[in-house]
Parts: sequence; structure tokens; C-alpha cells
Amino acid sequence: MLNVHIPLEHNYWIKSLNVITKTLGAIKIKQKLLLILLFLLGLTLILNFNSVSAAQNSNNTTQQSVSTNSKLNTTTLTLQTTIKASAFTTSTKTIRVLIYNGEGTGTTYVNNIIFALYTSNTKNLVPGYRFSYSTSKTITSAILSKYDLLVMPGGTSGKVYLKSISSSIIRNFVSSGHGYLGICAGAYASSSYVNGLYNAWGVAPNVRCKAVSHTGNIRVTMTHFGSQLLSTSGTITLAYYNGPAMYQYGGSIITFATYTDNSNGYQKYGAIVGDTYGKGRSVLTGPHPELTPQNPFLLAKMIIWAANLQSVSANSFAISQINSESKIIKKYHGTYHKLPNNVTISNKQVTTSQSLQLQTSNFLNVHSGSTSPITIKSVKNPYKVFKIYKSENITEKEYLTIFKRVNNYISTYEKAPSYSTSSLGKHQI
Repeated sequence: MLNVHIPLEHNYWIKSLNVITKTLGAIKIKQKLLLILLFLLGLTLILNFNSVSAAQNSNNTTQQSVSTNSKLNTTTLTLQTTIKASAFTTSTKTIRVLIYNGEGTGTTYVNNIIFALYTSNTKNLVPGYRFSYSTSKTITSAILSKYDLLVMPGGTSGKVYLKSISSSIIRNFVSSGHGYLGICAGAYASSSYVNGLYNAWGVAPNVRCKAVSHTGNIRVTMTHFGSQLLSTSGTITLAYYNGPAMYQYGGSIITFATYTDNSNGYQKYGAIVGDTYGKGRSVLTGPHPELTPQNPFLLAKMIIWAANLQSVSANSFAISQINSESKIIKKYHGTYHKLPNNVTISNKQVTTSQSLQLQTSNFLNVHSGSTSPITIKSVKNPYKVFKIYKSENITEKEYLTIFKRVNNYISTYEKAPSYSTSSLGKHQI
């Protein structure tokens, strides 16, 4: 339990910050030594991320507060001090992609992957990232050493790939920290087991596949993680040629999308999933995002997640920059007992309300296993709230729920909410 004070008055930060920072212990969640300022409930928390837990999305977007409808009045912070955090790079990250085009694959699949990556580059579909790409008919450790990610396209069958390419080479490549994208046959080959047929490479060690016989376009529904990590939401249509229906077996996986209906006989099974192997990541997809109706953005986001190479654009902040901001604000408040109106991260000025957006987004990303940078948004200041003061305990789980609501509210209304609610009632942000 986290012992916190929850006043609603405007100067709560001044009264409670020192008490909070003394009484709150470290919360353990996967990332190491990440310091995140928790603006919710007027808190400044130091989080030591050592283990990851999954979270489901919350939908309170239609209300005029985070969870209740109330008449709100405008207010702004008055302190004009601007403080600086560490600089960040604005360079574009190039992901080096190798596409297999040897035995068992098809020219159409390979050419369409190349065209999708070309489209992503020329249209700048994912700012901050570009792709260099080559093809190879053979896969060796020496060849793979020049690349960040391997794409195994659709083809005859995953079993053909297993016979053509050394399993140890693929496993060593991914486990050493590289990425893997398997499409259709490439997904079968990278799973741990194809039911009743064969053991596969296992670079997605917690994924098992059901063999499917169905062709034609298919609808898939993006999950919360698909929306958060692949920036794609809702139900989309993709090409489909006998791709696997996937499910978790053993450890945990990330399901980015599920089959929407039962057209292939496996409704709600995994259509696009992610897994880790050693230091590396793999993405497996049953449908073909590279074929018509082509979705080059989705393909690019799959590769970016699997390659796990961080890039920061001019309007984005990496985890390290957001954590630096948190520490600086905490130190400033400890010295002056006030919050600044603005923080400058490199040459980018961020308001307190924008900082709330960065902090909540960063917290949710880390909690879901993402290391992606956060793009700054235009966020209006919150409104004035009534004064209430009380001291109670709040669990980490409840903080996560509130963060989701606040982040969702900011995304919907482009302003910071005046207050949130918890099991203790209303409280100031």
C-alpha cells in the first residue's frame, strides 16, 4: 500500500511533497532505475522498474472529468520559472532489415515487403525511423551480423524454412538482442510448436500455432497493446493465406490483434502476437500486412517494436528525458515549494499540463513493456477544483487505473483534467 495525502487544494504540492517522497517506497516494474514523476493525486513518486506487469485499457473518455461530470472553472499556474533537462537527439534511427528470399518463400511476398518499406520511407509514415533493406537467399551468422532484424516472409510452409535454415543461427541472432518478423510461414517457423505437426525454432518460445486452411481477406481486431505499441486500433482488413492461429503457452506473450470472426475457424485466437527470446523480440503475424490491402504503417510498426531500437523525433521524448524531467521538477519543488509553469527539455518548452501527458503516457508504456518515445501533444491547462483534504492509502494497481483515465482524458479532450477519482473520492491532479 502507498501511504499518501490527497488534498484538493491548489497548494497541495507544497504541503505534501516532502512527506510523500519520504514515505513512498520503490515500486518494482521491469525497467531499471527509471524515475517517473507521478502527477496524479499530487504525487511525486520515484519508481524503480524491475518487473513488468500487463494492464488493460480503461475507457472513461466521454465524461467531463476523469470519472464524473462536474462544472469546471479555469485556472492556471502562476510560476514563470523555466528549468532545463538534459538534451536529446533528433536524429533519425535507421533499422537494417534483412528479408529472406531463398527456398520456400515467394517472390510476391518479398517484393511487397520491399515496397511497403519503401513507402514507409518515402512517405515518412513513422517519423524518426527509416529502413534500409536487403534480401538474401541464404542465412548465416556472418550475413545476419550486418542487420538489426530478420524478416521471414510467407511461403510454402514453415517446415520448409526449418529444413533450409539452421535453427541455432536464428536463435543466436534473436537471443543476442536482434529482432525477428515472421509472416504466415515465417510465423509458423518461429513459434515453439505447430499443433500435431512439428516443433519450430522457438524464437517465440511462448507461442503455439494452430494450422489453418483458409484464404482471402480477413478481419482482425487490435487489442489495447496493438493500439498502444503498434499505434493501430479498431478492426482492420488484411490479406490472409492459411496463416497460423496463435495462442499463449507457458510464459507470457503480447497479443497485438485477434481474429475478429470465425471465418478461419479460430475467432479470438491471436492474429498478430509478440514475444521475447533472450535479449531479442519477435513479432508473428498470420495475415499479410504487405499484400493488398497493403498496410505499410502496420508493417513498419511491427518491425520497429521487434527491432527495439529507440529513436526520438523533434517532438518526442525518450524515457530517459522524461525521467530527467521528473527528477528536475522534484528537485525544484523541494527547493522552492512550487511547481514551474514550464520545463525546457533541450530546446523544447513543455508546460505542466504537457508534462502530465508525458508522465502518464510514459508510465503506461513502461508498464506494458514498451520503450517507445512519447510524442508531445498540445494540452490545455486544467480547471480550478474545490478544496478537500484527507490522508489515506492507495495501491499501485489503483494508480495504474487512474493513470489510464487521465491519459485517455487528455487524448480525447486535449486538456488536463481538473481532478480524478479513486476509491477515496475526488482529488486534485
